[in-house]
Parts: sequence; structure tokens; C-alpha cells
Amino acid sequence: QIFVFFFFSSRRRHTRCREVSWARRCVQETGINAEYMGYQDIMRSIFFACILFALFACSFADKSKVLIVFAHQEPKSFVSSMRNLIFQTLVMKGHQVKTTNLVQQKMILPLDKTDFTELYDPSYFRPAVEQLMANKKNRTTFSQELRLEHDKVEWSDLVLFVFPYYCAYMPGIMKGWLERVFSYGFAYGEGHSLKGKKAMLFYSTGATPEQIAPIEKAFRESMNGLFYYMGMPMLQPFTAYGVSWKTNEERKAYLAEVERIAGDIDNRKPFTPQSLSLIHI
Repeated sequence: QIFVFFFFSSRRRHTRCREVSWARRCVQETGINAEYMGYQDIMRSIFFACILFALFACSFADKSKVLIVFAHQEPKSFVSSMRNLIFQTLVMKGHQVKTTNLVQQKMILPLDKTDFTELYDPSYFRPAVEQLMANKKNRTTFSQELRLEHDKVEWSDLVLFVFPYYCAYMPGIMKGWLERVFSYGFAYGEGHSLKGKKAMLFYSTGATPEQIAPIEKAFRESMNGLFYYMGMPMLQPFTAYGVSWKTNEERKAYLAEVERIAGDIDNRKPFTPQSLSLIHI
């Protein structure tokens, strides 16, 4: 109410004082000196700045926090272009975004003893047991590398996987990340904490849809099953087919679709599982 009073009273005074010296007339008619009027102007500016900030914050309050897990060896590749475009679009739309570049971070180690700073049972290495015991200790006995990745996953609402489709699956370095980061006691099993988060796949392949239909269907079903087991609904994946053989215009059309999806990622529909009965191996 004080701010509103300052604002409207100030406007009336400004109207009365337009034709003569502002300070002198205001002193004569209102008894309020120019310094006080300047103070009113400052307070009014702060008031409107607070309103604008509140509106700005509210407009982004419901945006999901996104982690992009990315794997490709070539920075100039189509997959890298997808990743860059997804990141830029999400930021422009007001999302908070973190990334994991598996190749750049050299996360090439397999799931082994080096994932832990101390072992629950040094005499016999059982990965699931070690992961569970480390998670029971608030992840303090995981390596620093894995603790950072756990923190990013825990922070996020949505995890996007961006990769090339190799040998009917994601690259081995990304599969290794899943084994090491989506650990027992964290992603699934006792005390798991990923329920309610979401996942999505963006990937490219050199094949046509007809060439890989059966194995791609099995891949999508298996990934959906994995995330479902962890309590993470999987959104409808995006696939760029035959990228190596497409024209520049066709590749641009793929990227335009990627931008459209990323720009409305919070409204992306979930993946709908289908029967695998038509798959013949």
C-alpha cells in the first residue's frame, strides 16, 4: 500500500509540476522537498523491479531441471549438433541444465573396485553389494567421479541420453555409465531415489527405419523396462534415421524436429510399450 501511495501521489505531483521548476513547485504545493521526491522515485523503481523479477521467476518455476548425458567422439558430428541444439533450446526456454560428456570426461572405466574408496568386503568383490553398502553410507565411499554423477542425477527431473545407435544399442561408454551411476541402492532396489524422474533417448543411426525396425523395437522396449524398474517413465524417443546418407536439408529438418521437441520437452508424451511378438530372430 505504501508503494502504491508513493506511485500515484508522485504521478499527481509530476503533473502539477510540469510547467515550472519541479523542485520549487513541489516544495511550495506539498511541502515535500526534492530529495524526498527522489527517494520516492527510487522506491517506485524498486517496487516495479520486484514485480518484474517475481513474474520472471514464476514463469520458469515449473520448468524441469535437465541432465544431458552425451556420448560421441567427434565434436562436429550430427549427434554433437543434436546435443548442442538441445542444450541451447532448453536454456532459452528457462530450464536449468547440466551435462555429462562421457568421452570428454573419459568415463571409460568398467564397474570395478576403483569405483569405491573403500570396500565392504575386500576379499571378494561383489558389485551389487559394494554399491548398496556405499549408498547406505550416503555415497561417501564412492569415487569422487561417481559422487558427482550421482549428485547430477539426483538434482535432475529429467535425464536425456544423446548418442549414436551402435550395434543395436547405445555406445559401451554410456552403458558403463548406467551400470556405475544407476547403482543398486540408488537407482533401484533398497533405498532407491529415482522414482518420479523421467528419461528420454535422442539417437541417430545410419540405417533406415525398415532396416532396423525389429531390433530397434526391442532396444526401445528394453530401455523402457530398465527405466520403469527404476520408477522413471521413459518419454517417446527421437531417432534420426540414415543420417550419413541424408542431404543437408534433410539433416536440417531432423535438427528442426529436435529443437521443437526440446522446446516443449515437459509436454512430451511417454513411450507406449508394444508387444514383441512380431520380432523374429
